[in-house]
Amino acid sequence: MKILEVQKNSIAQKYGIFPGEKILEINHNPVSDIIDYRFFVSDKIVFLKLKDRKGKVKRIKIKKKEEDDLGIVLEKTRYRACRNKCIFCFVDQLPKGLRKSLYFKDEDLRLSFLFGNFITLTNLSDKDFDRIKNQRISPLYISVHTTDEKLRKKILGDKKIPPILPAIKRLTKNKIVLHTQIVLCPKVNDGTNLEKSVFDLASFYPQVKSLAIVPVGLTKFRDNLPKIIPVNKKIAFQIVKKIKIWQNVFRKKFGQGFVYAGDEFFLKAGLDIPQRKYYDDFYQIENGVGMVRRFLEDFKSEQKKLPKKLKKKLNLTLVTGKLSLKIIKDRVEKRLNQIENLEVKTVGIKNQFFGNSVTVSGLLAGFDILETLKKMKLGDIIILPPDCVNTNGVFLDGLSPEDLEKKFKRKIVVSLYNIVQTINNIVRSRNAR
Repeated sequence: MKILEVQKNSIAQKYGIFPGEKILEINHNPVSDIIDYRFFVSDKIVFLKLKDRKGKVKRIKIKKKEEDDLGIVLEKTRYRACRNKCIFCFVDQLPKGLRKSLYFKDEDLRLSFLFGNFITLTNLSDKDFDRIKNQRISPLYISVHTTDEKLRKKILGDKKIPPILPAIKRLTKNKIVLHTQIVLCPKVNDGTNLEKSVFDLASFYPQVKSLAIVPVGLTKFRDNLPKIIPVNKKIAFQIVKKIKIWQNVFRKKFGQGFVYAGDEFFLKAGLDIPQRKYYDDFYQIENGVGMVRRFLEDFKSEQKKLPKKLKKKLNLTLVTGKLSLKIIKDRVEKRLNQIENLEVKTVGIKNQFFGNSVTVSGLLAGFDILETLKKMKLGDIIILPPDCVNTNGVFLDGLSPEDLEKKFKRKIVVSLYNIVQTINNIVRSRNAR
């Protein structure tokens, strides 16, 4: 792997390692990606085989503490693409003209381990399984969807995929921890099939540590794709009820709930978000399971840091998706409006870009925010949800908060996940003027 950067005053710099050189081996093991690097570099004594920028091979022996990093930034790894054609694949439901990176379907065990991306285990070789075992690549995040093999082939759109349960057994036998998910498609993998899948996966507990059931996401761009019924209020209520029954069984057996409903089910059903104990250790919070509860708890504990009064009057427009509108208005807006000289109004954005069935704030396009807000009386500052832009600060449709600032001639702030800190940052900035 090529070294892009050597950090200043690092171990690597001390031992004469330079950008542009390539790592061939660590402790006599070939290095093909970041996981190889992290695994082999953790020893106290590290033997590096490098190729310098002139093509000459050099060897370096490094003595360090196990936890010490060398201070090397490596080139980006090329990740495996997904060959499946899932009937609900969100990438297949994207319109043309979006950012190129959005159209890449990943199916790579390294992304699963490093970032919690879900994989289907359909492209692993014996060599991959051995690597997972030997390097202790754990936990992994697995999209199961159903344990019925015939139905799974239909859902994943590939009749040649290997059986899922033997793959899970192979991993769990080697003490690899798995977090699993089922994307629920009404009248496809629900009912008795869903129950069977839940209990099949529970049979591998505690190595299969958790199972999240999340509703299928459907956009309006489904021409020539299989027909799928969206999750409505009635279906959401039924799923929440079933999962509660299953949780009761597993709590008696395992001491933990094991199976968890995604937040969307509760919001779609018009139900209160469960208390913290429902989620145990929030195993799949990044999958939208317990995210709302964590947000509410954090807001409750942090709100004591809010000021009682502002020196100057301030009007804020708080933007969110339709799904979380009620919670934001009832909990956040209501509390913020208790601050003297502060007025907050929450706006729920209707998703016209992807269609009305998409209601989460993370899939809001800049165009929809623009179209909704231009018809309204706006506050001095507009606050956007933290997950509506990528790491480069760009919406799904390529617009940016700066584009909105030019249009509305108002400051746009992308909120932190800690809304109290966001408000306090805004107040401090205004007071400092």
